[in-house]
Amino acid sequence: MLKERKRHLAVKERRKHSRKSESVKVALCPSKYLLEKDLLSKDISEDGICLLSPYRIEIGETIELGIYLPELRKPVIAKGKVLRRNEVNDERYPFIMGIQFIDIPAEDYKQILKHIRYYFLENSR
Repeated sequence: MLKERKRHLAVKERRKHSRKSESVKVALCPSKYLLEKDLLSKDISEDGICLLSPYRIEIGETIELGIYLPELRKPVIAKGKVLRRNEVNDERYPFIMGIQFIDIPAEDYKQILKHIRYYFLENSR
């Protein structure tokens, strides 16, 4: 039990930025996935996003995402690298993937930061 808790704390300490738990619509941009189904975010931070996905995407693969933040009309675009993938017992979204942002246009990155910081500001009141 103690080893498990220490391992959990070690994982928690590796994160540089706080994450905002939120379900937003995310589109996978490459045509090979055909956008048959939307992805959902589980949480988002300054340096990455956790996605619920109907697709099995390989660890290490680079993907392009369109992230639909509720306050914006158009999605922000981000390229990311799949760092982890777990399978879950969910018929609609059988994969959970941790994506590290690797390339985001400056304006889109500002929108992600603004979105996250607003959330934490609202929840600290």
